Amino acid sequence: MAEVTNKKSGKPDMTPLVDLGFLLITFFIYTTTFSTPNTMDLNMPSDKGVEGAPIKKSNSMTVILGKDNKLYWHQEEIGRLSEKDIKETNFSPEGIRKTIIALKKEAIDPELWTVIIKPTDDSNWKNAVDILDETAITGSSRKAVVELSQKEQKLYERMVY
Repeated sequence: MAEVTNKKSGKPDMTPLVDLGFLLITFFIYTTTFSTPNTMDLNMPSDKGVEGAPIKKSNSMTVILGKDNKLYWHQEEIGRLSEKDIKETNFSPEGIRKTIIALKKEAIDPELWTVIIKPTDDSNWKNAVDILDETAITGSSRKAVVELSQKEQKLYERMVY
């Protein structure tokens, strides 16, 4: 009868694999592009313009963020605002961007041009970011995010519901 011998399998030396692991980690760290977060400065102005002068309607526009990605805008004082003054637009380049550019050109003092952004309860964060992007694209550095007035809220509800 033949004698059965138990052969033990050899264990590989793991030392070179540890070195290889550190080399791979080092390689990936050096080749990774670190991105910086993109942020936008948002200065919240008071209801007074430069040197205490109120913001004039000819130097500003109000954008109301509605539901279903819809935008409404007007360029009227709250006390005289009616449903016919509120116009609907969208986020396309031919929509709000074209409107901001046209109204800014007609402004008495384009340096003091102000976009007043008023989100509704129906709007979402994406729309708020999109309108801030549009103000940056059009070079409208003065902007404010404020709440809807009661009159604007009532007019908005009549138009939407």
